[in-house]
Amino acid sequence: MKPSNARSRITSGALRVALVYAVFAGLWILLSDRVMGFLFLDPRALVQASMLKGWFFVAVTTLLLYVLVRRLVAKLSAAHRRERVEVEEKERAQQLLTAIVKSSNDAIFAKDEQGRYLLVNDAAARYMGHSAEVFLGQDDGAVFPAEQATLIRGIDQRVLVSGQTETNEERLDTALGERVFLATKGPLRDAQGGIQGTFGISRDITERTAAKQLLVESEARYRSLFENMNTGFVLFEVVLDGQGAPQDLVILAANQGFADVTGLDLVTVCGQRLTHVVPGIEADAADWIGTYGRVALTGEPRQFEQGSERLGCYFSVSAFRAGERQCAVTFLDITGRRKTEQALHDSEERLRLALAAASQGLYDLNLQTGEATVSPEYAAMLGYDPAEFRESLDSWRERLHPDDRAPVLTTLDDYLAGRLPSYHVEFRLRTREGRWKWILSLGQIEQRCADGKPLRMLGTHTDIDPLKSAEATLRDINATLEARVAARTAELSVANRELETFAYAVSHDLRAPLRALSGYSQALQEDFGDTLPAPAKAYLNRIHQAATKMGELIEGILALSQSTQGELRHDRVDISALARQRLGQLAEETGRVLQVEIEEGLVVNGDERMLSSALTNLLDNAWKYTGATASPSIRVHACEAHGLRGFSVSDNGAGFDMQHADRLFQPFQRLHREDQFPGIGVGLATVQRIVQRHGGEITAHAVPGQGARFCIVLP
Repeated sequence: MKPSNARSRITSGALRVALVYAVFAGLWILLSDRVMGFLFLDPRALVQASMLKGWFFVAVTTLLLYVLVRRLVAKLSAAHRRERVEVEEKERAQQLLTAIVKSSNDAIFAKDEQGRYLLVNDAAARYMGHSAEVFLGQDDGAVFPAEQATLIRGIDQRVLVSGQTETNEERLDTALGERVFLATKGPLRDAQGGIQGTFGISRDITERTAAKQLLVESEARYRSLFENMNTGFVLFEVVLDGQGAPQDLVILAANQGFADVTGLDLVTVCGQRLTHVVPGIEADAADWIGTYGRVALTGEPRQFEQGSERLGCYFSVSAFRAGERQCAVTFLDITGRRKTEQALHDSEERLRLALAAASQGLYDLNLQTGEATVSPEYAAMLGYDPAEFRESLDSWRERLHPDDRAPVLTTLDDYLAGRLPSYHVEFRLRTREGRWKWILSLGQIEQRCADGKPLRMLGTHTDIDPLKSAEATLRDINATLEARVAARTAELSVANRELETFAYAVSHDLRAPLRALSGYSQALQEDFGDTLPAPAKAYLNRIHQAATKMGELIEGILALSQSTQGELRHDRVDISALARQRLGQLAEETGRVLQVEIEEGLVVNGDERMLSSALTNLLDNAWKYTGATASPSIRVHACEAHGLRGFSVSDNGAGFDMQHADRLFQPFQRLHREDQFPGIGVGLATVQRIVQRHGGEITAHAVPGQGARFCIVLP
């Protein structure tokens, strides 16, 4: 109870007592005399009665005053006791509050309306770096940096204006370093409820904030790992049937790896049953639902590899219980690995079959221990049972033929020491039956120690007994074949010389009568042409043309026979220069103007006389077959075929049908009529023989009416 209230209650109590006494005294005076007048008529009796009345009044008023005063005193005593109890309670509360404020680890403070500190507890003082008394009457500008002080004043101002309590996170620079506080601030009110400042409680949550941030980062990392790991992950909840057996699986969560492997959309499958999103999965021979259901119900983890007919994939699976009726599954698509393993198995099987078919065995030699691991074919080719055969470097040395042992061991030592680049040796080994078998041994060092010393050598043994027998037979054949070849070569030389003599004799012997036939027919026409009838003149013209044609054929035969005769020289032949020279001659002889393009730097190696003849034939043909072309052009340029380089002659002339290309290089074969393009058909045959003499190749390509291209490549 407040002192002002106590004083007012005492005053009002005294007034009530005086008022009761005044009322009683007034009524006594007014009524008692009248009653005495009615009761006592005798004056003496009235005086005595009045005296008694007076004493009675004193007694009654004394008793009344006693009762009233006692009641007032009792009330005042009760009020005083209550006031003392309230004061004591306030003192205890104040002491308790002071103890709480002083002992609290939270910073507790109070400020006036101007932001000056009215109260600072020890915890707040520790963060401020001085005793609490130093900061009383100071504002936040004396404690914190200007930017932080402005932020705090802003929060305080909002509280003063709104009258509402606020809770905020504040990051402040304190005497203990940068700290994060969870600050609750509210209005500080007076007895009448008016706001006279602010109070606040700030809890240091730096460690909690850091832990929370670490947790957020950890969750982010694990979420990123969950979303981005190559391994698929899915969390299932088991659906049971009436007998408590797994009936279906509900997809609770899955990552992108699950979507990539299954091709399912994560947004649509989460929350759905597996049988709905993958129809037919319940009939898959892998029994995914039953397997995962048992893991979820029994808690026994499973790790296995299993293929899925429904998904067409093979998985490496790890499944474990993640909660009540829940199963977490990680899986990796190993379809590629399984295919590789199967391919490796197939390859090994093919290799085994190939080794068996080729009579070839493998060995893996440990150069430190001398022990060797060999394939079954290795043992079988020596007549041993592969299941019982054991190979070593020492036993191999013992089986070597005495004549082969020294050179073979020297070769092995030189290879292991690095003096030979490879190990390739033939030797004879003794078989189980005691006979000698020829072996071709190949090897390569596959493992070395840190100092370079060889540790392991892999290689093959090939049964070359049949090859050695064939070589012996071939040597016998070669011995007789060389004599036969020499004899045949001599015969061919004689035949070639006879053919040359025959060609020259035929051409020489035919020229004399041919010249006579041509000369006499021409003389007859000149001397008697005026008297001869028209049919006779026509016959003479035909005789003259036939003689001319026969002369050209004789010249062609000579050119064809001489084109590849003589020793083949190896000159540096400038094709570009030869082409310019021949095309210049043709332009002077015919007076024609053509578009000519000659690539510079076309140089080949060969016999210049023969190659010049071949180029001349090609250029003459190009010149001839562009005779009827409106805008004729000839190109001499580089070409390439079958990895060989050479030169090409192209034109835009008459061309030819590629269906008849097989006749191009046959002597005296022509693809155009005589009246279109004259000739005897030996030019391309001559070119082909020259190219073949050089070991080269000539190819042709043409389109009727669009020209032709001939490409010569030389080794």
